[in-house]
Amino acid sequence: MKKECGKKKKSSLRFLRYKNLTLELARYGYEFTPKKAMISYGMIVLLAAIFGLLYKLQLPYIAAIGIIGVVFSPLVLIQTMKGKYHTTMFSMANNYMEQFLYSFKRNKTILNALTETATIFDEGEFHEILLQAIEHIQYATDSENPEEEALAMIGEFFHCERVDAVHSFVMGAQRRGGDAGGSIALLSKNRAMWAERIINLQKEFQIVKRNIMIALVATLLICILPLYLLGGDLDISAIPLCQVSAVVLIGICMLIYVKADKKLCRSWIEKETDSSGMERKYLQVRDYDEAKEAKSSQKMAVIPAILFIGAFVYFQNIAVLVGGIVVVLFFLNQHKVGHNLAKKKVAREIEKQFPNWLMEVALLLQTDNVQMAIRKSMDSAPEVLIHALDELILELEDDPNAIEPYHRFLKDYRNPDVQSAMKMLYALSSGNAGDVTKQVEELIDRNNAMMDKAEKLTQEDKIAGMKIYILLPSLLASFKLMVDMALLLVVFLQNLTFGM
Repeated sequence: MKKECGKKKKSSLRFLRYKNLTLELARYGYEFTPKKAMISYGMIVLLAAIFGLLYKLQLPYIAAIGIIGVVFSPLVLIQTMKGKYHTTMFSMANNYMEQFLYSFKRNKTILNALTETATIFDEGEFHEILLQAIEHIQYATDSENPEEEALAMIGEFFHCERVDAVHSFVMGAQRRGGDAGGSIALLSKNRAMWAERIINLQKEFQIVKRNIMIALVATLLICILPLYLLGGDLDISAIPLCQVSAVVLIGICMLIYVKADKKLCRSWIEKETDSSGMERKYLQVRDYDEAKEAKSSQKMAVIPAILFIGAFVYFQNIAVLVGGIVVVLFFLNQHKVGHNLAKKKVAREIEKQFPNWLMEVALLLQTDNVQMAIRKSMDSAPEVLIHALDELILELEDDPNAIEPYHRFLKDYRNPDVQSAMKMLYALSSGNAGDVTKQVEELIDRNNAMMDKAEKLTQEDKIAGMKIYILLPSLLASFKLMVDMALLLVVFLQNLTFGM
């Protein structure tokens, strides 16, 4: 199996070519033979015929359904194979981290840990990657750090930030020496919690997919009823608008399924790109000037106020006055509403992203002091934390021993987990934390709980975003039934007129 890589987005219609579809499916370890293609497209023709008979469609409209099905079928097949591939990669990454941490705890060296891990993954492409990594450590003579380069090969295979975090930890532990058993146990606990969350999310996604399928099937069945409840002179099935609306209904149902399936088909291990514009929203909240924004709101409220005053004078209606007051008050306070909504969104994003940053710092603390660890963490810091970290670093440069920069970090968001973690970092930086190793372990342990909470919030957001696909079929059914009811009314009135 080849690792999926980011490419420029191309039209999905290219997969209508058998060669392109075969090559795409091969990336996910699936051999698409001509026999499988004939069976696949034969099923589409059969389903089109069944729907055509159920909806009493004429042959051209049945053919239209078949064409739509042929266009969408490659995407469904690709997403099915891709889903299996991502599930396999998650299982492989989880098993690799578990075995590698266990082997490193026993053997104390990266080479021995990889050698032992390779005996567990004894076949397939990943086995070959492990062997290449081992050989690189053993035989690379022109490299300053062969272990780091070998682990980078494995990291490139998975593209998983958790695998990279484990690699960073073992590199630091090997350089530092000593007993890293406590930290390894905590990282193993973190991995187990992560795996449990992903498995639960997979189950949730399966439930959502099942509910979408139920909604789509229910929509298609309900929309058949008007064609069979009334017959004889009130039969509308042969009317062109009824036929076209049926094709549109079935086509959009297929589109909803394909879109939902694409959303549900995701990598369980790759870090998702943050394109939500959180950096801009953070700056918007940080630089909020209430007096300036209030003046803007007042200007925006002038036109609605004039319009409603004029309407009240003209209509002399108290309802117009009350409605106008409500609208004008909203415009006068819209800046406060917008600021509060933005701040809540940023606070939620901080709650989700801060634990990931803190884990990076905890791993860097194995070899660096607190200030250096914070500075290095900027390379992979979440978008929402970049400016707050910039301010923290600048303040620490001015006064490295001050506690105030740690206290001021994200203070406006009043997150007790953040403030507690920053106090612990200050204790480590000032040398008042006692055994540094134990304090780092405590920091990782505390962070495990924070990460669990944060990733559950992320999962809730993902599941909530999918529920729109459960509601769409009901809206589609309403549209189709309205068309059919209108046609029934027209036919009834025509028969009534002719009867007279």
